[in-house]
Amino acid sequence: RLDAFDCRPAHALCHSAMPPPTCSIAPNRFPGRVVAPYAHTLIELARAEGVPQHGGAAADADIPVAQYLDVLARACEHAGPAFGWRLGQSVKPTTYGVNGILLLACATLGEALAQVLRFESLVHDLGRSQFALEGGHAVYAWRNDCAGHAAASALSESVFSGILTCAQWLLGRPLENFALEFTHAANAQSAAYIAQACAAQVRWGADANRAIFPAALLDWPLPQAQQGVLALLQRHADELLQARHPRDAGIAAQVRKSISGRLGRGSVKLSDVAQDLHLSTRTLQRRLAERCPPIGIRKTGRGLFQLSLQRALKLVDIDA
Repeated sequence: RLDAFDCRPAHALCHSAMPPPTCSIAPNRFPGRVVAPYAHTLIELARAEGVPQHGGAAADADIPVAQYLDVLARACEHAGPAFGWRLGQSVKPTTYGVNGILLLACATLGEALAQVLRFESLVHDLGRSQFALEGGHAVYAWRNDCAGHAAASALSESVFSGILTCAQWLLGRPLENFALEFTHAANAQSAAYIAQACAAQVRWGADANRAIFPAALLDWPLPQAQQGVLALLQRHADELLQARHPRDAGIAAQVRKSISGRLGRGSVKLSDVAQDLHLSTRTLQRRLAERCPPIGIRKTGRGLFQLSLQRALKLVDIDA
């Protein structure tokens, strides 16, 4: 059973078709970029709401994070603080570039969320996502890496509005019985708009930006799922990810490629990865220890092997 894949140091990994605890690549600080489809969703909405344009970017051009934030700040000044939530309401799967196309091939909401987290750095460098299970609830958290900017509050609201909008679009029905938490204080105008726009219970001034919802929602099917092309799309996204972050090589990259190719096709076992690499499980463990110290494999005592990571990589916790 594929349990999860993580990219952060020394984190235990955790459920098949479950999202990874965090994104697959360590975040960039400034300078960073926002891919063209995501950036132009903002630019087009700002234009539609009469926000004065100060130059512009080509429709197929990525833009720097700083430019994205400046446009968002001007839009909020012109159109009001609720602009951030409206921005999220205007997204479509294609807003997320190749990541959005992947969503259309996923079978369940949990699988779609896994792709969002896994390939987030292909979309933007605005912040990074995490995922956890807490009892019967799933918790999606987003760390705002632009917290010092004037548009930071609107940015956080736009991200969660976008996730909600995209999830409902994929499901073909509204989501209910969930909560949102934001680290910033409530703005009366924005809070009133959010209260009318969605069914969430919203808490302001929280410790983290989070969406909390019943874990059972992760198993909700997506009607348009095209699973036949999921593995192909994942390989393409992995290639883009590797091109952007060309720091993984050798055995680590081979393990990652093996796991990536098997996602969405049922159970992934340690022996499967070893077979793909034409190695015994014992040899795989030894080579990871010798050639890639940041990756370790240990048996948990419950029939599971756990991969522990000491630096940013995308790997999994898998059954023996």
